[in-house]
Amino acid sequence: MIVKLAGFNVDIENINYLNELLKKGNLSSDDLDILKKFNWTPETISASYARISRDARPINELREEARNEVEKARKSNNLIIFTMGHSSIAEHAVFNIDIVNISRLVAEPLEKSRLASFTEKSQRYIKIGEDIYIPKEFQDDSKILNEYKEITKRLFIAYETIHEKLVPYFKEKYPVTDEKSTQYRDVVNLAKEDARYILPLGILTQVGMTANARTYEKLIRKLSSSDLSEAKELGNAIYNEIKNYAPSLIKYTNPSLFETETYKEIKTKFNMENDILPENEVELINYPKDFEDKLVTMLLMKSSNCSYNSAKKRVETMSDNEKLSIFDLSIKYLNSYDSVLKEYESGEFEFNILISATAFAQLKRHRMATMIDGEYSPKLGVVIPQSIIDVGLKDYFNEQIDIVNAFYDKINKKYPSARDYILTNAHRKNVYFKCNFRELVHLCRLRMDKHSQWDIRNIATLMANLVKEKYKFIGLLLVGKDSFKKD
Repeated sequence: MIVKLAGFNVDIENINYLNELLKKGNLSSDDLDILKKFNWTPETISASYARISRDARPINELREEARNEVEKARKSNNLIIFTMGHSSIAEHAVFNIDIVNISRLVAEPLEKSRLASFTEKSQRYIKIGEDIYIPKEFQDDSKILNEYKEITKRLFIAYETIHEKLVPYFKEKYPVTDEKSTQYRDVVNLAKEDARYILPLGILTQVGMTANARTYEKLIRKLSSSDLSEAKELGNAIYNEIKNYAPSLIKYTNPSLFETETYKEIKTKFNMENDILPENEVELINYPKDFEDKLVTMLLMKSSNCSYNSAKKRVETMSDNEKLSIFDLSIKYLNSYDSVLKEYESGEFEFNILISATAFAQLKRHRMATMIDGEYSPKLGVVIPQSIIDVGLKDYFNEQIDIVNAFYDKINKKYPSARDYILTNAHRKNVYFKCNFRELVHLCRLRMDKHSQWDIRNIATLMANLVKEKYKFIGLLLVGKDSFKKD
């Protein structure tokens, strides 16, 4: 694992001064003395912004004072953020971090941070090499460790075998003559996209992360509360990269019993290991039956000086055609790159989704939604790409899955925290997903697009169809970006 601070925000005046010196050329001793006094830290931004509410001086003067008195700024941050409880001050400090060689399994809790940004190595576009995380949990058990290595090696061989078969399959299915074209590359990438379903969750990946100090503090504590050694190591590594540059912004990194024990005790007291499959892959479990009327009400309220109840009474007297005309006006000038109006947030939709690890890797990027994910389990079955079935490798694929499942069962009780490393991208779990309609439009626009990966596209389409069944006109917005103008 490699965790390295890549950058952070600093006061522009420091940067401007340094640029002037570089233009000047030869630096005098006075210049060097001034540079030595520079403190390259985002803490001065946080401290100066914290004073805005109680100090009438211009912000540039507050920043200058913070730059010149960094230790004073740090004391101010500590007082305001941790003693007075104004944690939002830490949000003015932003850090970029390189995270290299972590498992796909640990990338999941990492990327659940709602107010952070991530870009991860894609198994759709990059051919995966034999790079596997070795769990520390297995290191004192040579028999289990060797078996883990043997099975993961077998999965890599299966990945190569499947990929080799799928390349000519997709070339024949989508013939492209120009091997230098983007279209040809896209066709070849389809083989990577489907072969990855046999890769284990212990496969190594890398992530670029950007977040503010408040988010990092919460993330570090969450990772530290995990039973996985790798997650604890990652949390500690992130903290070590940040703390020397911003010691006044991150303080509470040790998890509480609330964070470490709550789910364990619920699991112990109420054993729910039945792994009952839901009736359908996607289930709409709750939705607002009056959403369209409420939406029209909100649009009228926004466009006038009337109260919500006044607008509601007006809507109650309208015909369906009148309501539809207001809806049409609300999207009349909408472009494919526009978000729908904020009034569309007034209705929330709840789903249960039985989802593969592959598709969840994409669903979890919709972090503004509420996602409660259950545990992966072999009893929930696997998703097998149709292409693998078409080239006659279904039985071969299932043979590997059977071996994986047997090893999972073998280590389940002895190493419950590390058991998921051996599971594959094809394995599934249940996810509770709640979002407002505006977020659902965004999800469908992105995930139902023809360029989207087929697994998550199928799920998004099922979600959209279930919602469309319940309403008269808003379903028109639940389309992929490529279908936006046509529909």
